[in-house]
Amino acid sequence: MALDPARGDGHDPADSDIPESTFAIERSAIRRVTAEQVDIARSAVAVATFDRGTIRQSDAGMVVGRSVAVDEVRVGVLISPVVRGEVHTLLDMRSAVAIGFGMVLGKLFVSAVRALARKLLP
Repeated sequence: MALDPARGDGHDPADSDIPESTFAIERSAIRRVTAEQVDIARSAVAVATFDRGTIRQSDAGMVVGRSVAVDEVRVGVLISPVVRGEVHTLLDMRSAVAIGFGMVLGKLFVSAVRALARKLLP
């Protein structure tokens, strides 16, 4: 359930602390969210893509954003240069870079060992 501040239920967006262009999602299961700003609370999201967002007490498969504020969130893959708050990830940007660097070094090491073995063994 994605809520738009201009949702016509008598709620005045000016009374809210959420900017007008923000999608507010609460207690929902969402497959994909794409927005400039998003506020997600107590929800499950498969993929969330945004510039700035806040995620509270939720689970997500993949979060991609420019700036992410989190509170008690579990994420499979988190890609963001700016992350504030308590988040538990399986894979984030630093881990992905470290894994990629390790794979490149491992491949270079295996190639060097094979080349050395070819020179030494007839």
